[in-house]
Amino acid sequence: MVETVVVRGARLYDGRGFDVADNAVVVCEGGRIMYAGPATGARGFDALPGAVDADGRTIIPGLIDAHVHLCSNGSPDFAADAQSLSAHQARDRCAEAALRALEARITTVRDLGGIGLVTVDAARAQASGGLKGPRILTAGQVLTVPGGHAHYIGREVASVAEMRKAIESLGEAGATAVKVIATGGVLTPGIGAQQSSFPPEQLRAAVEEAHRLGLRVAAHAIGAEGIAAAVDAGVDSIEHGCFLSDPVIGEMIGNPTWLVATLSAPERIVNGGTEAPAYAIEKSTEVMKAHRKSFARAVELGARIVSGTDAGTPYNFHGGLSHELKLMHESGLGLERVLTSATRDAAQLLGLGDIGSLEADKIADFVLLDGDPLNDVGAYARVALVVQNGRIVIDRR
Repeated sequence: MVETVVVRGARLYDGRGFDVADNAVVVCEGGRIMYAGPATGARGFDALPGAVDADGRTIIPGLIDAHVHLCSNGSPDFAADAQSLSAHQARDRCAEAALRALEARITTVRDLGGIGLVTVDAARAQASGGLKGPRILTAGQVLTVPGGHAHYIGREVASVAEMRKAIESLGEAGATAVKVIATGGVLTPGIGAQQSSFPPEQLRAAVEEAHRLGLRVAAHAIGAEGIAAAVDAGVDSIEHGCFLSDPVIGEMIGNPTWLVATLSAPERIVNGGTEAPAYAIEKSTEVMKAHRKSFARAVELGARIVSGTDAGTPYNFHGGLSHELKLMHESGLGLERVLTSATRDAAQLLGLGDIGSLEADKIADFVLLDGDPLNDVGAYARVALVVQNGRIVIDRR
């Protein structure tokens, strides 16, 4: 039997623009949107028995977190925790993290580095109904230089040939994204956060091979040199981007290369407590101020921006997208762009044309918020209902 879900009496932002329908109806059937718009056009669907009364709350497309680590749980020592996990423990972590994200109104995540191929298995389980959580895109494992940042959750690559082989192998295993480590990082001891890693020819090979396979490339890039090299190579997104320059932002706009800033990551480490390793706190303190300034400048110049939390890193728990959106807004991103960064634009970055907006024949992913996110960024933390693939999966009305 085909399941029909009707939500009526809502304020609606459909993700295509910001025209408000204050008495809207959304009709889903068989997991797809049949109608989303003013009640006058709902052809009687709003009168169906069992229709959900939204009571003036706000419907928006399902939210997307474009940078998470499902195998990690916010432990203060990310590196030590990752190295101590068994595959069984990592699988359990994925299930817990996925449920927590879904309960926080997130209907899609992109995992950018886990233990072995555990997240690939989790993505398959979610798609088949065996795991309750957001739909999962995943890089499986990160690609890094020998001994480089995040080597403990990655594949170490030392040549162009090895880069191509690693990406082909991950694609065959079921990875749906690629992540390259273009600079050092905060969470690896003995490596400066800003130092560069892969030479340009290896970054170009990564982009060429990934794009040949239909995969998007995310580049972990903190320092200016590494960011510039990754953008020059044609990566699809810069993750973090703590030390952006105006010329590089201009190149990102022209390419286009998206920015997934993950402002939460260093902020959580600096303010989370004293249990994180001293090197992580020191490096996070070093980058945090520059990070905010770079983000604000990217906003000012018109960079394409997508939401991502880096959830799983120290004190940065899954489901915290509303905090990231608040930080983005406080750092200069207008409320309209905050909304699109977590819906339509995120779907575009991830190559998911079937989600990100509410229109006929698209997948029925949407959330019902208490409040209006175009007037109050805090509304993202007040979830009343989550609909995923046309089914009510969270109901807190």
